Amino acid sequence: MISIGVVVATICAVLGFGIGAYLMLVRQGVINPGWTEANIIRSQQRGDSIIAALDQYRDTRGVYPESLGEILGESLETIPVPVAGVDDWAYASVDSGRGFVLQFFANTFADPTSWYESQYESWFIQDGELIIRDHDPVNPG
Repeated sequence: MISIGVVVATICAVLGFGIGAYLMLVRQGVINPGWTEANIIRSQQRGDSIIAALDQYRDTRGVYPESLGEILGESLETIPVPVAGVDDWAYASVDSGRGFVLQFFANTFADPTSWYESQYESWFIQDGELIIRDHDPVNPG
């Protein structure tokens, strides 16, 4: 007879292997085929139009908005969606509206990801432990 401990250990091992294999396929672009360098750059370019609208909002009101919806109708009629990964932006106003972070993800697990930080006026890409700034893999950060 098989003990409960052996069954639980087997289930944990199978789940761990499955999750590891899934994450490897995500990073290789098999599960997220849209997460390519060209699509990441196109998404960041779409984000640049959002960033320009956010900067315009800050120039007129003194702070960045609490949500992306607040810039609609003023400088943008619609929020362009990223073409890489999940077709939605994550936005957060930080430091009492003096800065912001704009981000998009390859999948719902938020890995890999690309984001813009107003404090650095720069886009970043993170895939696992590697962080690349401004599309420059030779001189990251």
